[in-house]
Amino acid sequence: MKLRDRYRQLQDPAVVKAMVVRSVYASMALENQTVSVERLEALYEQTGSTPPAAATGR
Repeated sequence: MKLRDRYRQLQDPAVVKAMVVRSVYASMALENQTVSVERLEALYEQTGSTPPAAATGR
């Protein structure tokens, strides 16, 4: 069973974006490198929405 099949919410791009932004924000805050959530969301948008080949289960 693939991760995306087991956790259906991972198929929703908005949920994945929220998880990534929240994780990066928290990690940076732990190292006293605060960045605004808006900036992180903009950087996430620049990465594009195509998942790497390993994530698609190739």
